[in-house]
Amino acid sequence: MNVRTSRIIEFCFSFLVAFLVLSVMSFLSLRPVLKEVRFEARAEWDGFVRAVKERNELLPGLIEAVKGFEPGHTKLAESLLEARSISVRTADPSGLVAAVDDIERCLVQIDNLVKTRSGLEQYPPFVGNWKRVLKLTQRISWLRSTYNADVKLYNRLLTPFPQNLITSVFGFVPLTDYPSPGSIGDSDFR
Repeated sequence: MNVRTSRIIEFCFSFLVAFLVLSVMSFLSLRPVLKEVRFEARAEWDGFVRAVKERNELLPGLIEAVKGFEPGHTKLAESLLEARSISVRTADPSGLVAAVDDIERCLVQIDNLVKTRSGLEQYPPFVGNWKRVLKLTQRISWLRSTYNADVKLYNRLLTPFPQNLITSVFGFVPLTDYPSPGSIGDSDFR
């Protein structure tokens, strides 16, 4: 082996060692931030799930109040109860989010009923349930938004080179965000 080849091998080895040291140092400096953002995202998701469960408990009473005020909303009631049932049974986050979206579509229809049917907003069995459902719906929307913001930040932190070579080895894998459909998020609940 000649001197030139050995110097090239030595240079490549030195470059590889420097690259690995840089990658490890980059990851070690980023690791606390990744842990914190991932923890915040998980806390937001847990809050989202709790709020969905709380709202699910109120939905049968809300449906009965709407039906008591004005019979004939059987299809809306069935859709709402079916989506509620799915959200109660599913362990899959995507299934839960899809069910929540379906529930919110039904709530938009109920909100439209409130706007078009005079007296529904003053109907005592409806008013209390509706206000609590709206409050929880706003909380669910806020928790979902903050979860998605944390997930986007976390996933963005995972992508820079060279630490992205090491992050997955230590369990830092991308999280899934669940954006709100525009039609529901743009709705103006009172």
